[in-house]
Amino acid sequence: MKKSWKKAIGAFTASALALSVSMTSFAFYQEPQSKKGILISGQDSEHLNDISNLGCKQVVCNLASYQNVNSFDPLASKCKAEGITLTMILLNGFGASDSRLLPVDSPVEGVGNYAFNTATAEGEAAVRNYARNVASHYAYSVSNWVIGNEVNDAAAWDYSGVTDIDEHAAQYAKAFRIFYEEIKKANPDARVFIPFDMRWNARGADPALYTVKEYLPKLNELLKDTDYGIAWHAYPVHFFTKPEFLDDDGISFDLDTPNINLKNMNVLTDYMQNADMLSPGGQVRHLLLTEQGFTSACENGEERQAEAIRAAYEIVQANPYIEGFYLCRQVDAASQEAVGGAFGLWTRDPGAGRDEIPLAKKKAWSVYQSLN
Repeated sequence: MKKSWKKAIGAFTASALALSVSMTSFAFYQEPQSKKGILISGQDSEHLNDISNLGCKQVVCNLASYQNVNSFDPLASKCKAEGITLTMILLNGFGASDSRLLPVDSPVEGVGNYAFNTATAEGEAAVRNYARNVASHYAYSVSNWVIGNEVNDAAAWDYSGVTDIDEHAAQYAKAFRIFYEEIKKANPDARVFIPFDMRWNARGADPALYTVKEYLPKLNELLKDTDYGIAWHAYPVHFFTKPEFLDDDGISFDLDTPNINLKNMNVLTDYMQNADMLSPGGQVRHLLLTEQGFTSACENGEERQAEAIRAAYEIVQANPYIEGFYLCRQVDAASQEAVGGAFGLWTRDPGAGRDEIPLAKKKAWSVYQSLN
């Protein structure tokens, strides 16, 4: 009897160890083959094939809370099959699948994005359930996760109705930690990022439009025990009127600069090397440039856009702390085009019946294809 018991214990231990090793081997991260990336405009065959034709080794997409969790399965399958690093941005919008995800009782269509609701126990439970579902579904296809959009702009892109910076930071930090925990449970190798716009020290009239210089340290105090990364939006200062950024006015190379973009990106990467900003392991935190666009809607626009992209990518290649560069976007979007943001590498087909259907390649397409 004792021998049988010992055999059973031994078999159980061996099985547990095997399972442990097996579970560890399931951890997934697709190391990028280059920094070149794109924000995909759709999942038709022409959109998906274009990623490969461009030679992009990284792709970013936006999954909103009103979409089905499996909405990006075609893209995820392609990326997994071809060794492309997939980054997914999680957004919370009007019409969310679970109304408890929203931080207000009467959501309004047209608000840029809502914050994820952590103000109530019900909201927190809904956020955790959503995070668990999304994280488990894409556990072995998504390498990088971005929680929200430009969270320092609580006036539009992380709207919760809260204007006090400390209260807003606390609410975002709580939501981020929920996603971080569920993502890491599903895939311990995944990386999780906090998104910011380029307004480092530029103040707006709205009190809920915080500068990154004041907001980031508050989040760092709340989340420094996590291995969070930074997702930066490095737009030119006048991004709706011209593509050039190297001549941006008002940009400086110190911490008093109003904006940090590709002209002075070293200001951010130098700052992130400060001891207090390092990860729990003592490393400089991961940095992705998840959104920047260079318009062609100006005089000689296609040539100027192409040259701006070339110059931007050269800066990215020279900076060892930048891990990914995602152009916004693959195809011109009607909403952005209406205000001057013709950021696509393709013009859009206005007669296609839906937005962001490619019509013709711009000069920037060939230039971006040529970059490694």
